Formats: sequence, structure tokens, C-alpha cells
Amino acid sequence: MTSLRFAILIALMAPLAACAGMPVVASIPPPAAPAPAPPPPPVIASPTQFIDGQRAEARRQDMAGMIVQARQHWRYVLALLPNDAEARAEITRLDGVIQTRRDAAIAAGETALMRGGTQDAQTAFLKALALDGNNAQARRRLIELDTRAAFVRQDRKDVRTRAMRTTGTEGPEDEGR
Repeated sequence: MTSLRFAILIALMAPLAACAGMPVVASIPPPAAPAPAPPPPPVIASPTQFIDGQRAEARRQDMAGMIVQARQHWRYVLALLPNDAEARAEITRLDGVIQTRRDAAIAAGETALMRGGTQDAQTAFLKALALDGNNAQARRRLIELDTRAAFVRQDRKDVRTRAMRTTGTEGPEDEGR
């Protein structure tokens, strides 16, 4: 019986012995490339250069019609120089322009709603939010428009389903929808 076990063991080990001479190829992933070094921070020689850069950027964005961004740069200047008359005057001027444009956009949206132009109304209310992200009226109107659109979509779906049922074109896969 022992020789039978030995014979079986030899028979099982023979394929393994044949593989012993084969070269071993390990699947080792190549080493990861080192992460690129982050770019060095911009060198600013003095706070005065930073403030001058903020003033220049505010003027550039104001000229480009980007008044919200321009106001933000003037706010940076005012935060660093609380008594800066130019920054205070520019912020006040830009606040007035933003308020005027925001109110005009809301009025245009309300007019579009009265005429049934939901796309025009939505665009106008989005413009108002782009100027003043905290405007509750524009947010409320956009939510109302989204809700109306959802009801219209559901109503259209219900109409299609009723039409399919009355004409008998509804299939078994349509039940339960």
C-alpha cells in the first residue's frame, strides 16, 4: 500500500518537476513615475505689487464687461487697504451697475413669463443670478419654471398613455408605467 501511495505521489509530482526548469516571469508593474513637482507659487515682491495687480485686474475686467469679477478684485484691494477711496468708490459704482442690470433682468424675466416665453424668462432669471447669486426672487422663479416644466412633461406622458390605452396600442410592457 505504501508503494501505491508513493507511485501516486510521483505521478502527481512529475508535472511539477517538469515546470521546475522553466524561467519564472513575474508580473511586476513598473515603478510609478514620481509626481511632477507643483509649480512654484508666483513671486510677489511686495504687498504693493499685489495690490497694484488687483487694481489692474479690476480695471481690465471692468473694461471687458465682467463687472462682478471686477468688483471682487476691488474688494481685495479694500480688504488690504480699508481706507482706499478709489476701491470704495469703484465698489459703490459697480454695486449700482450690478443692481440696475439685475433688476432689468428680473423685469425682463417677469415680462417674458406674462407673455408665455418660459425660455426667455429662464434666461433672464439666470442672468439675474449671475449678477447677484443671492437674489431670492430669481431663484424662486427658476424653481417655479422647473416645477412647471416637470408638470408639463408628466402631463404629456399621461396624455400619451391614455391615448395608447384608448386606441389599444398599449403593450404588456407599457403596463405599470
